[in-house]
Amino acid sequence: MKKQFVIRSFAFVAALMFGWQPSFAQAQDQERFAMVVGNNLGNKPERSLQYAESEVARLSEILKGWGSFTRIDMLQGNSAGEMRAALVRLRDSLAAARAKGKSTMFLFYYSGHGDNEALEMGSSRFALRDLRAYLEELPADVRMAFVDACQSGALTGVKGGRRAPAYKVQVADPGSVSGMAIITSSTANELSQESDELRGSFFSHNIMSGLRGAADTSRDGQVTLSELYQYTFARTLANTAASLVGGQHPTYETRMAGTGEVILTRTRSSDAQITFPKEKNVSYSVFSGGNVAAEVLSDEVHDLYLALPAGSYRVVRRALGGLREKRLDLAAGSSTALQPESMGLVAMETGRQRKKGGGIAGTRVLAVQGGVESGVVTGASTAHGNAGLSFLYANEWASFRFRADFARFSGVATDNLGNPVQENSQFLRIVPSLDVLLPIWDASSVAFLGGVSFGTPFMRQTASADLLPNGSVAGLGYAMGAVGSGLYRAGGGLEIWLNVFAGGESFKEERARVFRPTVSATMGAGFAF
Repeated sequence: MKKQFVIRSFAFVAALMFGWQPSFAQAQDQERFAMVVGNNLGNKPERSLQYAESEVARLSEILKGWGSFTRIDMLQGNSAGEMRAALVRLRDSLAAARAKGKSTMFLFYYSGHGDNEALEMGSSRFALRDLRAYLEELPADVRMAFVDACQSGALTGVKGGRRAPAYKVQVADPGSVSGMAIITSSTANELSQESDELRGSFFSHNIMSGLRGAADTSRDGQVTLSELYQYTFARTLANTAASLVGGQHPTYETRMAGTGEVILTRTRSSDAQITFPKEKNVSYSVFSGGNVAAEVLSDEVHDLYLALPAGSYRVVRRALGGLREKRLDLAAGSSTALQPESMGLVAMETGRQRKKGGGIAGTRVLAVQGGVESGVVTGASTAHGNAGLSFLYANEWASFRFRADFARFSGVATDNLGNPVQENSQFLRIVPSLDVLLPIWDASSVAFLGGVSFGTPFMRQTASADLLPNGSVAGLGYAMGAVGSGLYRAGGGLEIWLNVFAGGESFKEERARVFRPTVSATMGAGFAF
C-alpha cells in the first residue's frame, strides 16, 4: 500500500513538472468529425445575411488546422433536406469509427436565420427538436453544437425571420455516451447581431478568435470548451452592450460524464504568436489583408496571445486615448510581444458596421471635391470648373448627402430673345443640394450608389450697364436630376469619390428666368467617421 502511494505521488509530481494536459494527445486515437453550416437566406430574402456562409468557411480552416478534426463537412446555402441527408451520412461514419474501437467527437456549427421552432435555410426549415434528437442518438463520445441564430432582422444585422419568444436549446440526458454540450448565441429574450467590420456575427467571430488562442487563459497552449464559452460570453456581451438591440448573452448548457476537459484546439509548432500586454479597457484587432483575423480584449490579469499562420498582419489598438496601429511580419514559430508605445497613431477607423438589408448604418463622410460642369450658362454651351464640400450620413437603407457647390466663371451673355451677344458676363454660382442615394453594389473596398438630387442654386450675374441696367442681377432657383457616385476605400478612413450629375436647373439670367440642362462630374476625397 505504501509502495503504491509513493508511485502515485511520484507520478502526480511528474505530471505537474512535465506539464500534463487533459489529453489532446488522444487526438491520435480519436476520430474528430464536424459539420459547419452557413446560410445567408431565411424565409424573407430581403433580410438576407451578409457573412453567415463565408464565416463558416473560415471556421472550417481553424478546426482543421488547430483542432485536428479528421473530417469536416461544410454546407453553404444548402436546404434543410440536404443538411438532413448529410447528418445521416455523418452518423454512419461515426458509427463505423466507433465500431473500430476509436474514441469519437462530433461538433455541429450553424450560422444563419432561425425562429422559435426551427433553423431557417432559405425557404426550408430544420426543426430544433429534430436537431436535438439527432444529437441525443449520435454514436459519439463527445457531442457539441453551436447555434448562432435567433428570431428577427429588425436592427443592426439581427439574425432571424420574425419577432417571437426566443428559443433556448436544452441538453438532454446523454445516456451511454460521454456527454453533450450546446452553446447558443443569445438568451431567450435577445437577438444576435452581425458586424460589417468583423465580416461576420459577433458570436461566431469571438468563437474563432477564442479557438486561435485568445480564450486560452491557462496559457497551456490549448483551448478547452469551458474556456471558449467564458471568452465568447464576455467578448460578445462587450461587443453588443452599446448597440440599439442591446447586450447579447451566449448560453451554455452541458452534461458531461467523467473528468477532465474537452480540448478543442491547440497551438502548433509552425504557428506565429502575438502576445498582448496587460491593460484595462483596450481591444486589439488583427487584420490579415482586408479581413479581421481575430480580436482580443486585454485585461490586467491575463497574458493573452493569438496563434496565427506565418505572414503579414496589421494590428489596430483601440483605447480611450485613440487608435494606434502596427504592421507585423510574423515568421513560423516566432513569438512577438506587442508594445503599445511602438505603435503609430492613426486618425480613423478602417471598418464600419452594417445593418443587414443594405446601407452602411451610422457611417458619416466629410468630403471635398472639384470637377467640371457644362450647360449651367448657355447660349453657347460652356464648361467651367467648380469646387464643393459635402457631408454624407448613411442609415440602414439609404445615404443622405448634403452638398454645397461653388463656381465663379465667365459666360456669353444673351439678348432678350435668348440669342448670344458679343459680351461676356461674370457669374457667381452657389448651390446647396441634398442627394438621396441607394446602394447599388457594396464590396469591402469599392461601392456604387445612385439616386436623385434636389438643390436651390443662387446665381449672381455681373455685366456692363448696356446689358444690365443695375450692373448685376441675382436670385434663387431650383435644380433637380439624377446622381451617381462611386467610392474607393483607401484605408485609414480615407475614401475617394467620383460623382456624376445629370439634370437641369432654373435661375434668373439677365431679364428673364431660364431653365438649362446641366451635366457635371466631380472627384474628391473624404474621411469616414
